[in-house]
Amino acid sequence: GQTIAIMGETGCGKTTITNLISRFYDVSGGAVFVDGVNVKDWDLYQLRKNIGMATQDVFLFSDTIDGNIAYGDPSLPEEDVKKFAYMAGADFVEKMPDGYDTIVGERGMGLSGGQKQRIALARALALRPPILILDDTTSAVDMETEKFIQGQLKQLDFECTKIIIAQRISSVKHADKIIILRDHGIAESGTHKELLAKKGIYYDIYCIQQGMAKEVDA
Repeated sequence: GQTIAIMGETGCGKTTITNLISRFYDVSGGAVFVDGVNVKDWDLYQLRKNIGMATQDVFLFSDTIDGNIAYGDPSLPEEDVKKFAYMAGADFVEKMPDGYDTIVGERGMGLSGGQKQRIALARALALRPPILILDDTTSAVDMETEKFIQGQLKQLDFECTKIIIAQRISSVKHADKIIILRDHGIAESGTHKELLAKKGIYYDIYCIQQGMAKEVDA
């Protein structure tokens, strides 16, 4: 039920961690556990059925927007499709000529990056997954929309552990734990307040994004 945020420079292993949880490939050493069970001992279908994932590089099917959001559950009622679209900040769909019946091209042709990300997020939420993985999911949306989405994620009506990969402090600061990766290991971890007090890597990122001098006490 916690929210765990992961930050770090490109290539440090953020996405690799999420791929290992879903067993897109297996570890070469050590082990990954979900609910105390090694992921290799889970039935692969059952494991992935319980994980909702939305990534920065969105894949949408050549189908209606409704069909894309309900992809994991084709029997999903229309009102639920609209509910999860709203939670994902995808209110733009209502303004499209054909609404949720709008056909999107392969890989989301005809939609902006932010619009594709929000549809992918709605699709992940529609699964009501026990584990929700968001890999830079709001990188292409504006700050106001991101804030709205963060608010919706705090009040989900189903039990869910959230793993959020992000570059913006605004996306991670309310997480129960923030992990900073560097050189393929954990460099820092803690809450937003704890990491600011350490005045380490996270504090430096905070100062840069806030346009502050490092010596200013946050």
